[in-house]
Amino acid sequence: MRYLTLAASFLLLFVTGAQPQAATVRLKVRVILVDKDLNQKPVPHLDLAVQRMDAPGEPLTIKTGLDGTAETSLPAGKYKLTTPQPLEFQGESYQWQIDFTLAGPDFSLELSNDNAKTARVASETAAHPPDDLAAQFKHLRDSVATVYSESGHGTGFVVDQSGLVVTNEHVVEDSEYLAVQFDDKRKVAARLLASDSKKDVAVLWVNLGADPDAVVAPIAKPDAGKAPVAEGDRVFTIGSPLTQQKVLTTGVVSRVDAAAIISDVNINPGNSGGPLFNSAGYVIGVTTYSEQASRGPGLSGIVRIEEAIPLIEQAKGKTAGATPPPAALLPVEPQGPFPVDALEGSAPSDKEDWSAHAFPVGDFSVTFLTPALEYGVYLEEQKAREKEREKRDKKRGDNAKETPSGPDVKNWEANEHRPKITIRVEPQLKMKFWASMGSPRGQVKARFRTDFYRMRLLCGAQEVTPIRPGKFKLVADTSGSVVINDTTYVGMYDYLPDAIGPSCAQATLEIYPAKDSPPTVKALDQTTVQAIWNDFEPYRKAQSSAPPAQPKN
Repeated sequence: MRYLTLAASFLLLFVTGAQPQAATVRLKVRVILVDKDLNQKPVPHLDLAVQRMDAPGEPLTIKTGLDGTAETSLPAGKYKLTTPQPLEFQGESYQWQIDFTLAGPDFSLELSNDNAKTARVASETAAHPPDDLAAQFKHLRDSVATVYSESGHGTGFVVDQSGLVVTNEHVVEDSEYLAVQFDDKRKVAARLLASDSKKDVAVLWVNLGADPDAVVAPIAKPDAGKAPVAEGDRVFTIGSPLTQQKVLTTGVVSRVDAAAIISDVNINPGNSGGPLFNSAGYVIGVTTYSEQASRGPGLSGIVRIEEAIPLIEQAKGKTAGATPPPAALLPVEPQGPFPVDALEGSAPSDKEDWSAHAFPVGDFSVTFLTPALEYGVYLEEQKAREKEREKRDKKRGDNAKETPSGPDVKNWEANEHRPKITIRVEPQLKMKFWASMGSPRGQVKARFRTDFYRMRLLCGAQEVTPIRPGKFKLVADTSGSVVINDTTYVGMYDYLPDAIGPSCAQATLEIYPAKDSPPTVKALDQTTVQAIWNDFEPYRKAQSSAPPAQPKN
């Protein structure tokens, strides 16, 4: 009997150990809110805590994606879902706490206005009640980015979670370099997928893996052919005007045409390609141009979003099965101001000191622009003006007139000189002596010796990636004593302050006059390398003593 009992115990242990594990259930949570205009809006980047009720343990945190959904797999059982942080939307605070039993192969849960605990968001002061526009800006600004090309920059906005970005065609036309910058630290390479010069619309592709905070801008859909906007409607845009990023401007629609919208919303250089939102936060157009009036802000032209939808669909088709652009971060402009006060007495003071920064390279003139050199040029210009004024005073016998103390560094600082190296490469002129014989007013005819296509800066054998490679058309000047019946391009490449320094065994410049032509090569001598390195000594000292940067909220 004792042996029978032991045998039964071993059999029970074996059977118990052989039982399968608890079934796993795929949980899908969708978070979507209905706004005041009864439009459904997915909620991205929302943290959800899932706690098992019938077993101890820490809660599992999952986050919704750009489409407002989150998925995970969990053992079957009883659970509680909560939102650790309240969600603010259109002046209301939303929180969820839901008990549920997880069973079956799949289980779906939807969080909405109906099952949320809501409360009115308290205003900071009685004079500043909650502002729907401010809430929309806080959410939609992460759908907007700065678009860089060789000719400058504009604005773009994310229209699909695969990484499609809409902008103006004129922002990216004929540029081999394309990049999209999401904030002051994250910039990635972009690829052109579709464009239409007549509509002035282009669609780029970027890897959103570099920016998990990116938001897809919702696109307004016409109702039975009716435009999603009318005269008198309030609109707003978010863009990168001038040297700024993600700036909000508002306006009112003046006219709605078949393919365009006219508004008084303020569009500055750099705003081109940005989204125009209606009051509900939906994209209704692509900001394109501005017509300035002699007085007042003028009017702005916007391409209706319906014009861009076919190009977006065309671009989506090209992404299917294709490898996306790399998510590797590209260099961005360094943060922090250049300590201009430290330039007093240390900037290059005459043209002999400038020879280390500017010199000929084959048929090109090359200048290494730094804040120190620019300040030195500014000082020389101011001194020359003062000398001319003193000559006039002396000629009039006005010797007793008080002479100003000299140039003020603050006037120069107002031009916002960034702590970066800019290499300017310009083709040199060749005078056409015999063609100038007999020309009126003794004018000399000239043409450019070569063209500029691109350049490379090498540190040893490694190419240095620029912050931005710029290439601008040089407009011919037919006035004055020299007549240039020719045109070419000038290179303006921006680099980080440490791109050229003693750590490079040899810094080399390669300048290409054409796509398939061999380059003109210049090995930089140590005088130039040391001069450029010394120019940024005040900036390095300021950065080493600066407090650490605060993390982004």
